[in-house]
Amino acid sequence: MASAAKEADINGEVGKPDFERAMKIYKGDIKPAQGKVGEFSQELSTAYKSIKKDCNIQPGAMKLYVKLDGMEESKRDDFLRSLNGLMKMGGIFMPRDMLDAAEGAEAKESVIPTGEKKKPELVTVN
Repeated sequence: MASAAKEADINGEVGKPDFERAMKIYKGDIKPAQGKVGEFSQELSTAYKSIKKDCNIQPGAMKLYVKLDGMEESKRDDFLRSLNGLMKMGGIFMPRDMLDAAEGAEAKESVIPTGEKKKPELVTVN
């Protein structure tokens, strides 16, 4: 990321501060990136507020989903197994309430759904 970044000396000496170079890195890399971060943060905030208000979904749940969606499959599987085990041991479960009964949800429905993995497919090249 930092195009002007330099590897630290390994000889054990404490280097002299290079303020000029630090300012070049700040002006060339950090400051422009901060502007972009602010812009994208506002877009994210607006989207999560819409999910909460318009979709009636907890933003934290959506953020966890986004985190899981971005994980490598094997890491996600391990995470979900760990989360499932911790929830069982900690007594955290999703209670069956009147809303579930009205929607016909099954009593044994898991908080973490299980299913078969999608089998890999070969890509055809023309």
